[in-house]
Amino acid sequence: MKKRNLFLALFLSVILFSGCNSKQGESTDSSAAKEQVTSTERSEEKATITLLDGDKELSKKEITFKKDQKLFDVLKENYSVEDDDGMITSLDGHAQDAKSNKYWVFTINDEQVNKGAKEVTLKKDDRVVFKLEQF
Repeated sequence: MKKRNLFLALFLSVILFSGCNSKQGESTDSSAAKEQVTSTERSEEKATITLLDGDKELSKKEITFKKDQKLFDVLKENYSVEDDDGMITSLDGHAQDAKSNKYWVFTINDEQVNKGAKEVTLKKDDRVVFKLEQF
């Protein structure tokens, strides 16, 4: 009889403790997931990209991107992009025209950029303007 009572008490203790542990594990997993979402939200930044053909606005988008993401990758995610060895030749169906000497150039925050889009890292609140310009 004593062995049966001891076994029953031990069995109930194991069930109670294992129930507490699984709830604690769920809580930890839930808070880890919330922390990951919060960290992802923090790493997303916003910028504005405008496409111009001369002075005519073709499109303007406010886009989100991950911190330290390259401009070229952001363009690929948000536009139809064609390139030739990293040099952008067409954006959303608007192609440069060598015969007319019209080429894509871009500025960031009103400053001319002397690098390719694959080399430029976007920053929060950047204003990027791509312009088909005749030379």
